[in-house]
Amino acid sequence: MPKVVLVTGLQASGKSTVAPLLAARLGPPAATLDGDVFYRGVVAGAEVMTPNPTAEAVRQLELRYAATTLVAQHYADNGFDFVASDIVLGEHVERWFDRLRAVDPYLVVLTPTVESIVERELGRGGNNSYRDWQDDGSLADGVRALQVGLEEIPRRGLWLDTTGQTPEYTVKAILADLEQARW
Repeated sequence: MPKVVLVTGLQASGKSTVAPLLAARLGPPAATLDGDVFYRGVVAGAEVMTPNPTAEAVRQLELRYAATTLVAQHYADNGFDFVASDIVLGEHVERWFDRLRAVDPYLVVLTPTVESIVERELGRGGNNSYRDWQDDGSLADGVRALQVGLEEIPRRGLWLDTTGQTPEYTVKAILADLEQARW
């Protein structure tokens, strides 16, 4: 049965770097997709998630999650292992997995420290992904505000503090404890 792995965490936690490396180690055949593909796909009328999102922002978020699971299911139906990376938080995680059928589902939550995320975010050159979460505070305040969504994820799967880890080391850690990641 094909494996479908959701790699989630906050922005700048390493999801989009780890996911293709993990997929390459699961397959062949294996495929991967970053949920940002669908986020960037809304080119007119896009609404971003904020601490107080509009109904349209939530609708677009749920469309993105549904699209990712459709692609994951399509690849799994054709015998591929699949690794999705996206910021999926709270009750959305359970709904994400509920859309899948006849797969081995796995959840990996990357949880580097706030300081590590701030360092990575600053290293990206100034496009502060947390600006809508800062509420006139610091970047670290914005990270902590979004971190609340991590705490709302059901405590299942594999949770990894990846602070100071290379992406390759993180993938080795996931594979070494893949059974723990089973949803």
